[in-house]
Amino acid sequence: MNRIRFDQWMSAIAIVSLALALAIACSASGWTPRHALALPGTQEMPGHRIFNLLGFGVPGVALLSAALQRRWRSRDQSGMVAGIGLWLCAIAALAWTALGIFPIDAGDLAGEGSQHHAALWMVWLIAASAAFVASAICVKAAARGIAVVVAALWLIVVLVLPPLIGGWAQVAAATAWMAWPWLRSSGEGDHPEAPLGD
Repeated sequence: MNRIRFDQWMSAIAIVSLALALAIACSASGWTPRHALALPGTQEMPGHRIFNLLGFGVPGVALLSAALQRRWRSRDQSGMVAGIGLWLCAIAALAWTALGIFPIDAGDLAGEGSQHHAALWMVWLIAASAAFVASAICVKAAARGIAVVVAALWLIVVLVLPPLIGGWAQVAAATAWMAWPWLRSSGEGDHPEAPLGD
């Protein structure tokens, strides 16, 4: 019987923490998914500190732990691409954590704080996207078609949908990224060719 691994627990903690942060934002500041995901973290918003902690800090640290733990566990089995994918996951997690330290300044979108936030968001986006592509490369041939579809859907969500549906796309992208530890090969149990080095 399969059991939940450490990295999957970290994924669950990250998703629950983000959901709790968004629920608090809806209640405290009237945030809705039509708005930018980071908006409740601005200093002008009530409860911004708890939002940044639960929405960015906790998920970032949890997924950084997941990436490093899986990389360590698979260090002698995973190939080069899988190893790079896991390091990209770690970089994305660090950037996500830092988003809570450098929130958007709603009063000065061109200011230094907002520029830091925008740069970190771009680092997260690039690292997470590259990690999804790496996972599509690393899976076994039988599961590669599904993995390619997942990677393509991810790119659509992060590149095409944000101008159309705003915060909905950001929430979907963040949740999908936080679920990466659940990616596995089509076989049973751990396998050196499983996505992202599992």
